[in-house]
Amino acid sequence: MRDYKKYEVLPDSELVDLLLANDGNAIVYFFYKKYYRVFEYHIYRMFTYRVDVQEFVHEFFLYLYQDNWNRLRSYNSEQSKLSTWVSAVSSHFFLYYKKTKIDSNAFIPINGQWDEKVTSYKQECKEQVIMDVTKAIDSLKNDTERELVRQMLIEGMDYEEVAKLHNLSVDYAYTVKSRAVARLRNILKDYRA
Repeated sequence: MRDYKKYEVLPDSELVDLLLANDGNAIVYFFYKKYYRVFEYHIYRMFTYRVDVQEFVHEFFLYLYQDNWNRLRSYNSEQSKLSTWVSAVSSHFFLYYKKTKIDSNAFIPINGQWDEKVTSYKQECKEQVIMDVTKAIDSLKNDTERELVRQMLIEGMDYEEVAKLHNLSVDYAYTVKSRAVARLRNILKDYRA
């Protein structure tokens, strides 16, 4: 069993440098340890029928590896986190692959077990996000802001409903939400990094 601990502490730019140098352990860590759940999430979200996740990850590896890692070289650590870049690029790739290589060639029947697994996985992800957002909301210092933001972000109430409920102006509710969302972004910036 390989030890990937040294890769877990590397800054994004150093991990990318190892990939560009074709470090085999870094490649395995990147595709099958660090970002495998991200790939799984996008694949489960896009496919309502059973597909081989690992096969898609192999295809994504080939896509990034093509022309001496040409696409990976477009990553800029000053513009975004590696996790953000990987999520965006892999999502676009899987969608493109689905539309051009799968949907255009044949219809694959829906599998009930796969459907249940996807639904369960998506629910688990949604619940995790709600827990993290709730934790961030609870860390806000102002009681009114906490309550307004919880009602708008977690319960799905709109500005008018919240403003009426608390006898506030709609503009104030909007301002509170905007300020709170900016704070929450800072609190959650390392979310699943």
